[in-house]
Amino acid sequence: MQPRHVEEIHLVFKARQPAGLEAVQGSGSGQANSQQQQDLQKLRNMLQSGVYFVKLIGTIVDKDATHDHEGDGEVYTNGDASQRLPNRQRIDWVFEFKDTPEAGQQATITRLISRTKFADGDRIAFLNFFGYDYVQRYYVEGERFYNQDTTLFLHRMRELPAVQSGQNPLHVSELPAPDKCRLLDASESWLLEASIDIADGKTQELRDRATRQLMSMRETLSPSVKLEKPDRLALDTRIPVRVRQI
Repeated sequence: MQPRHVEEIHLVFKARQPAGLEAVQGSGSGQANSQQQQDLQKLRNMLQSGVYFVKLIGTIVDKDATHDHEGDGEVYTNGDASQRLPNRQRIDWVFEFKDTPEAGQQATITRLISRTKFADGDRIAFLNFFGYDYVQRYYVEGERFYNQDTTLFLHRMRELPAVQSGQNPLHVSELPAPDKCRLLDASESWLLEASIDIADGKTQELRDRATRQLMSMRETLSPSVKLEKPDRLALDTRIPVRVRQI
């Protein structure tokens, strides 16, 4: 299909010893079969795991291209006046959890990934309550392509101004235009990522089919670009990644 333009704001959070996890109701509470309880239990399990870095990802969406919200035409972002954006845009926030990639000699990198939508509310306070402190933020721009089950994401990253004392990192109304922010890669190169999301990662048949599709995509693109399996430790969210100044 045709590419879909993507603009995202990524906020990185580092874990400390979670506090108050025992106060969060798990799946054993009264309405254990409800979707809300299932989502809560999933989020609780992720927040108390051994992963130290997680993200809040805000996707900038053209309000005119969607019908999820009704309003009086005023520019807004999920109802939060402090996050107003130009050009009738809004930001949809999700919490992203990525586990350490599986070990072993495999043709592809496999790991657990979970994305949970965040509705209105104080997202920073929520993550702080579960033991996650804000670290930094950056901007991602690019194009997403889809071919059968494969997602191709051609993108690059830019620095965003540091958050000043007392400032909420979610408030983006006064951020400079992306093209005014320095690229993290001084060579101005683009990164191409090929991936497939599997609903049930324990089903070997699905894993094998996804691997075959990724290998086929690599072969198809080989005359133009070389797709390589990333280093496993480079994707380990338990260790900090330092940005080397050039």
